[in-house]
Amino acid sequence: MKKYLLITATLALVASSGFLVARSPRTGQVPNGNVKACFTCHVTPGGPRNAFGQEIEANHLSTPGAAGTVQWSPALAALDSDGDGFSNGVELQDPEGTWTAGQPFPGDPTLVTNPGDPTDFPTTTAVDELPGIAGGYMLEGNYPNHFNPSTTIRFTLPESGAVRLAVYNSIGQRVRVLTEQTMDAGVYSVTWNGRDEAGQLVDSGTYLYHMTVNDFSSTRRMVMLK
Repeated sequence: MKKYLLITATLALVASSGFLVARSPRTGQVPNGNVKACFTCHVTPGGPRNAFGQEIEANHLSTPGAAGTVQWSPALAALDSDGDGFSNGVELQDPEGTWTAGQPFPGDPTLVTNPGDPTDFPTTTAVDELPGIAGGYMLEGNYPNHFNPSTTIRFTLPESGAVRLAVYNSIGQRVRVLTEQTMDAGVYSVTWNGRDEAGQLVDSGTYLYHMTVNDFSSTRRMVMLK
């Protein structure tokens, strides 16, 4: 009986190892997949797939099944598989989806979050510098508006300055500071994931975003619609 149990346990171990070996290369097929390792696509190693893993398995493999390789692309990067307000690309530090397997991993690995886990998302709001020359101070309307759960705000700076951009509710209470830092002249965008300082999704309603820099100040309105 002991011999039977030993053989059974050995076979189970081999099968489990085979599963992990077969799929572990996939961590190298998405940007910074080594940071979260198997948890990038699975709830537990070898266990059920998370939302990101399910999306890959259904629509982004070269061929169906274990032999298929992940096809990382702008389309997959643009999706928000776990619904936390940040795209897969933003969470894996490749927001445009331009990285290809074999290249050095992009971005900052310390900022990587899990694209399949809605409780794991960036705690700070990333500000991206965009191409173009700023002709003057401008705070643009957010896009999309109405939004759920995330929206992007663009602004331009003709000179460097200490920028503060914050979100307030309809009665003037601060909800979230999106950025507070010194920036050079340029065109920028910042994405708000619809969460407050505590990481909780805000309620449906009208919100204001207010920017100050040097002598410039501007406020615009946006609507969260669940």
